Formats: sequence, C-alpha cells, structure tokens
Amino acid sequence: MADPISSPPRVLSAAAFLKLAASLGIVLLGCSLSWDSWPAAGALLAVTFAALAFAGFTLKALARRLALFLPVITLVAISIPLSQGFTASWMQLAGTVIIRGAVSFLAGLWLIRVLPFDSLLSTLYALRLPAVVVASLAMMHRYLFVLWEETSRLRIARKARCLGRQNRIAQWMAGIGMVGMLVIRSLDRGHRIHRAMLARGWDGHIRPWP
Repeated sequence: MADPISSPPRVLSAAAFLKLAASLGIVLLGCSLSWDSWPAAGALLAVTFAALAFAGFTLKALARRLALFLPVITLVAISIPLSQGFTASWMQLAGTVIIRGAVSFLAGLWLIRVLPFDSLLSTLYALRLPAVVVASLAMMHRYLFVLWEETSRLRIARKARCLGRQNRIAQWMAGIGMVGMLVIRSLDRGHRIHRAMLARGWDGHIRPWP
C-alpha cells in the first residue's frame, strides 16, 4: 500500500474534505465568539456535543478527556489577566478563553473520531499543504506511541524502586523527575532519529519502499 504522503496523485476525498472543513469551521466560529455572546457559544457547544454523540463518543470517554483539558485551559485563561492586571472585566476575558478553547478541543475530538489520521494526512497533502509539514505530522503521530511506551517503562522502573506507600508530595516529586527524564530522553532520541534520517538522504518527503 502506497504511503498517503508520497503518492503522486493528489486525490481529494469529498467526505474527508467536508469533515475537515466542518471541524475548521467550528473552530473559527468558536474563536470569533466572546463572553458577551454566550448564547451562541452555548448553541455551538450543544451542536458539537451532538456531533460527538452521533460519532459514537461515550459520555465516560468525553468526561475523561475534558477532565484533562479543562484544568489546563483554566490555568491559561487565568494567566492572561494575571499578566495584564486584574481589571474589572478579567472574568469575561478568562471566560472567553475557556469557551474558545473548549469549542476548539471538542471540534478536534470530533475530527479525530470521524477521520482516520492517514485520511487526514492524505487530505492535507491533496490540499497542497507543504510536504514537510505533512511529513512532520506523520512522524509526530508515529513517535507519539514510542513516547508513550517510554513513559510506561519509566513508570514501571519507578514502581520497582519504590517500596511501600508514598505520600502525595513524594509522588508529585517523583512525577516531576519522571517528566524531566522523559524530556531528556525524547530530545536525545529526536537527535538520533534526525541524524539517521539525514544519513539516509532525508529531503522532507516520505517515500515507500519499492
């Protein structure tokens, strides 16, 4: 099977293009909303939730992902008025950031659910996106699983070195150290992979084996 990135014909699937356009349209529409237009934002969120439900996204899976995303976007929303000074409208500014981030996040979840990643890459390639950008996305997807396996090995090694129960602070400190080690290993692996690709004639295009 030919690689979708390096295949010579740029065949654009109408269904994949419509899904990508719908997701980008929701993101752009959500980013144009502010706290003052909360009814429109609520309607857009309802439409996005309905699309996720039709795509087969369970409530449990959605709640688990939102539990990871909402604390991050809340910290980002608070950091903006914190850096500019807490004015009278800082809550409206923070609410606008949370609304826009939530809509964009849900639209991305829906796109991932309804459009396989290889189809997304093929669609981006057919839309004349630079080949090096598409190749970078493909490698990011590929090595994301390698990074997850490395994380699993670090967690197993940490558990093997910990005897008995640890308090919460010790667990947090161990987690911080594990994240730092993961960053160092990821950078080292990235340099090694880059040197290996350059040695094999990498020019920004992924080519299948003949």
